[in-house]
Amino acid sequence: MLEPQVTDSVSVEPSTPLSARSTSPGARIVGRSAFEAELVHRCAALPVEPDASGIGFTVLLLRLRRSDRRVKLLATEGADGLLREVLQRVAGMLHDDDLVTACSRDEVAILLSKVCQEGVARLASDRIFRALARTTLGASLRPQIGAAIAPIAGRSVDQVLSAVDVACDVAATAHPRVAFASVEMADHDDDTHLPALQRALDTNALVLAFQPQYDLVRGTWSGIEALIRWPHAPGAAPLPPARLIDLAERHGLMDGLTRLVLNTAMRHAADLERQGAQLDLAVNLSPSMMADAALPDRVAQALAKWELPPGRLVLEVTENSIIRNAEATLGVMRRLDELGTRLSIDDFGTGHSSFAHMRDMPLAELKIDRLFVAGMTARREDMQIVRSVIDLAHNFDLRAVAEGVEDAATFAMLLGMGCDAVQGYYCAKPMSAEDLLLWWPVRPRTGFDAR
Repeated sequence: MLEPQVTDSVSVEPSTPLSARSTSPGARIVGRSAFEAELVHRCAALPVEPDASGIGFTVLLLRLRRSDRRVKLLATEGADGLLREVLQRVAGMLHDDDLVTACSRDEVAILLSKVCQEGVARLASDRIFRALARTTLGASLRPQIGAAIAPIAGRSVDQVLSAVDVACDVAATAHPRVAFASVEMADHDDDTHLPALQRALDTNALVLAFQPQYDLVRGTWSGIEALIRWPHAPGAAPLPPARLIDLAERHGLMDGLTRLVLNTAMRHAADLERQGAQLDLAVNLSPSMMADAALPDRVAQALAKWELPPGRLVLEVTENSIIRNAEATLGVMRRLDELGTRLSIDDFGTGHSSFAHMRDMPLAELKIDRLFVAGMTARREDMQIVRSVIDLAHNFDLRAVAEGVEDAATFAMLLGMGCDAVQGYYCAKPMSAEDLLLWWPVRPRTGFDAR
C-alpha cells in the first residue's frame, strides 16, 4: 500500500515546493506529503464534465520485488543507497512536471501529470523498466508497475490509490510486468451510466467538438478532428470520452455510437463547406469497429448522404486496435481504402505495430503521439523520436501529423523537421460546431498566439 516507510537517511527532498522547477532534467523527487498534496490538487482540478482538453493524470506504483542480493542489501546501509539510485533513475526518465516519491524501501510512487492515455502510460512504464535494468550496486530488482489513470480509475485520491495498489498486485503475474487499473478496481461502477447512454444515443444527446489542423507544407488550415463529448447524462454523472467508449464497447453500443459520430461529423463538415471551407474530416474508430465487416458500408452510406468526397474523410485507428484482430481489421481497412477514404494510425509510437503490419496496411498518414511532441523541445530523446517518425512516414510515402502542439518553439521545430501538419492548443483549441462556424471566417491566416 502507499504508506510512508522511508527512513530519514533517504533524501527525497520533502521541502521542495511544488511550484518550483527542478534544476536538473527529469521529474522532481519530493516527499510523500508533498506528493499526496499534489494528488489532492490534481483530483480537485478534474472537470466535473468531460472536457475537450483531456484533463487527467496517471499514478504509477513501482514495486521492487526482492531477490537474494536485494535481501542482503536491505540488511545493510546499502539499502538507502539503492533506493536513492532507483529514485534518481526513475526521475531521469520522466518529464520535469512529473513527481516521484519513495513510499518505502520497496515501493516508489510516480505522478505522470499530463498523461491520461494507457498507451502513453505504458510507454513511460517501459522507460522505467529500461532505466532499472541495471543498478550500480548490482541488485536484481525485478520491478513491477501498477497504473491508475484518473479520472478513468477514480476521481478522488482514495479511489486512485486503491486502484493503483490493486493493479500493482495484478502486475506480479503480468507480462510485461505492468497492469492498468480497470474501472472495476475503483469503488464506482460505470454501468450505472448505461441507461443514460442508451437514451443519449436514442435522442442524439451526444455532441462533437472539433479541433482544426494546420498544414505546414501549404501554410493553410487543412482539416478538423471530431471528438466525442457527453456534456450531460440525465440521472448520472457525466463520463470522460475514454470511459464512454469503454462502456459502449462492453455493452454492444458501438454500432449506434459510430453511426452517430460519422453522420454528425459529416453534417457539420457539409455546413463548413457551404462557407467555402474544404477541410479534411478526421474521425476516430474504436477497436471493435475496425473488425466489423459492415463498417465500410456504413461509411459509404454516410458519405453519400452528406455528399462528402471520400478522399476528405480520414479514419483514425490506434496501433493496438489494428493488431487485436489483424486479419479482420486488414480486410476492413482495404475496403475502406477502396472507397477512397484515408486511413491514419493515431498515437503512433505508443502501441505495438511493426514494419510488417505497416507494409501490408493501406495507410495515408502517421499521427505522432502528443507525449513525444510535448517533450521534444526539452528532451533530446523525444526530439529524436519525433524526427524518426516523420522520416519513417515519408519513407513510406505517408503524411506525418503531430498532435499536442502547445507552443511556438514546438511549432517551429516541427516545421524545420518537415512535418506535414500539426494540431494543438497553440494552433486552435477544440471547439463546438457552432463556434467552429464562427471561427472559420476570422481564423488566423499566418502564425498563432498561444490560446
